[in-house]
Order: sequence, then C-alpha cells, then structure tokens
Amino acid sequence: MREVVRVKAPSRLHFSLIDLNGELGRVDGGIGVALEEPHLVIEVSSVAVSSPQDYGDLVERVKEKLGLKSAYEVRVIRDLPSHVGLGSKTQLALSIAKGISTLEHLDISTRDLARIVGRGGTSGIGVAAFEGGGFILDAGHRFRSRCADGELSASDVESASDVKTDFLPSSASNVSPPPVLFQHPLPDDWFFVVVTPFVGEGAHGAREVEIFRRYCPIRGEDVGEICRIVLMRILPAIVEKDIETFASGLTMLQHVGFKRIEVEIQHEVVRKLFSFFEKNDAALGYGMSSFGPTTYAVVERENMAKELAADTREFLYELGVRASVKISNTNNRGAEVEVIRHSAASS
Repeated sequence: MREVVRVKAPSRLHFSLIDLNGELGRVDGGIGVALEEPHLVIEVSSVAVSSPQDYGDLVERVKEKLGLKSAYEVRVIRDLPSHVGLGSKTQLALSIAKGISTLEHLDISTRDLARIVGRGGTSGIGVAAFEGGGFILDAGHRFRSRCADGELSASDVESASDVKTDFLPSSASNVSPPPVLFQHPLPDDWFFVVVTPFVGEGAHGAREVEIFRRYCPIRGEDVGEICRIVLMRILPAIVEKDIETFASGLTMLQHVGFKRIEVEIQHEVVRKLFSFFEKNDAALGYGMSSFGPTTYAVVERENMAKELAADTREFLYELGVRASVKISNTNNRGAEVEVIRHSAASS
C-alpha cells in the first residue's frame, strides 16, 4: 500500500500590522482571519526517485532540516493565487512540510514547521490560521534597532532567534513565528465578500522590502491609534458577537499607520471598491488584505453576502475590471490532514 497525505489549508485575510515603530522594544504584531474560501489542497507522497518539480526547493529544505533521505512528490489539487494578499506562500510551505512530516510519522508542531520553512518572520497570522483558524491576534517580535542601539553581536542574535533588528516582511525575515495572544472563532453567519481584482500582484520580494525600509518606522501616534482600535473596538466586538462594531473597526484601520500606506500605493481599483462598499448598505465594513490587491467587505448572513457579491461583480464589470469575487465565512478549524492509502497496482 502506498500512503498519500492530503492537506487542505485555509487562505487568510491579513487585516493590519500593529507596530512598525519599535520604540517600546517590540515590532510587527497583527490581526487577521482564516477563510473557508478560497483554500489550498495538496497531496504529498513518497516516490522511488526524485524528479524536478515546481516545489523542489521547499521539499529539499524540509528534507535537510529533518534529516530525511526519501524522495517526495507534491501534487497541487487546488491552488491559491500567489502575491494577492491571501497568504498562499505560507499555506503552501506549511502544507508541504506537514505532508512530509506526516508521511514520516513525525510529530512536529506547526510553529516548528514554520521555522523549518522560514515563515512567520513578520506576521504570525498565516501560521496560526494553518494551526487553528479563527480570528488571530499575534504579539509580534522583540526588537533592537541597529540605529538606536548599534550593531548587535553575533552572539546576541544567535541567543535570541525572535529578536528583529530591522523592519522587514516575512519573506525577508529569519526570526521565529510570533506568539499568539488571542485566537477566537467568529460566528458562522459573519461573511466576507473577498474580491481579488486582476490588476497585478501585490508588493513582494525586493519591492516589499524596499517599502518597509522606506516608510518605517511609522509614527508612535499611529501605533497608539491602531492599538486603541484593536483593543477597544475589534476584540470586544468579537467576544460580544457585535459584527457592526467589528466591521467598522476594520474600516477605521484602513486610514492609519502602515495600512494607510499599503492602500495608498495600491491600484486605484482598491480605493474605488472602498467607495463602493461605503455606499452599499450590505457592507458593514471593509478593507484590503496585506499588500493587496485582495479587498474584502464584512457582511452578516450568507444571503446578504451573495447579494453584495453580485452587486460587486456588476460594479467591476462597469469599470472594465476583471476579478475573482467569492464569499466566505471563517475557517475556525485550521488545516485538515488526511492519510489516504492506495494499492500498489493503482499507483
């Protein structure tokens, strides 16, 4: 019998980073949510001989870190679009690592898998979404500015793998995933209309690094306003199941701190969608995920979400903009892993 591990992983919306100032000795931090749709499905299996594949670098990294010699094949059954604000890179990397470790009967935590594949160096939302779903608030990382404190010694860095010395996105940061402060399911009738305009990819790679270095640190006053919105509006609204306050809090975040910068440098269709959602009674709040261009509106009840999705498609058609428009409630479970056994004859 040949074992195949199937991993189904949620996408995520990244609502906002919290502190890209660092004066209090901590940076990053963020809030976000795991989504049912869209989602990623991959299958991982052992093979006799390794052959070139699109995900070979990730597979080899996992093998090296875990000391494995076997060959593995990765098949993507259902893909997530990359560099559009849905967290595809983290979900794919974690899914591959989880698939291989499951095949080898290794009990490794999601956080350790994230360290192996190099994810979670800025935002912990994708890692926590994979692990348990729901709404997530992460605590960010300890920070020692090179400008403020001088160069860190090699021993300083090696003894504190969660200490950052610069403002960097996850793709360029080697620190460990941040601790999660709050992870909570959202009600099943809270829906997101998720809009991904086909207007090019969001910032990533060298451009994303340059944006962080150009605009950070942001003002301490902005960080204070973000913290106030998160602590005094969004989190209580989740506990009290108050969707209107939750949604309006997300809207407020679009106009302050690093999120304001992310929105300003995006394609103009994002701001047009904001205006459209502002005028539509079904949309209780809205925002852009990560560096976009994926934009979302918060809606109560599935029928209202379907109506807003239809109106959004019509609005974008009139603008002459092609897009993916989906509705989704929250994935409150995280990734799902299934071991499938095939007979040798059928493989």
